[in-house]
Amino acid sequence: MNDPYRISPKSAPGKRSPAGRTATRAVLWLVLTVSVVVNVIANNILTGTTAIGIVAGVVAVGCITGLIVSHVSGRKA
Repeated sequence: MNDPYRISPKSAPGKRSPAGRTATRAVLWLVLTVSVVVNVIANNILTGTTAIGIVAGVVAVGCITGLIVSHVSGRKA
């Protein structure tokens, strides 16, 4: 007999499909690359634009954190 209240492993909350995880990682890598390039340009070529460099650095750190979290959560699955 099927239990309508039982959560199957396939539909467990917090489980994402590998395709969704891959797309998220690809976007994080893309944003990380762009923010590093912007950070390098803002800090080395453009003078007096410290705020842009700081924002790009914060975005880069956020992307790195997201990639680490994605990697660790993918290993547990």
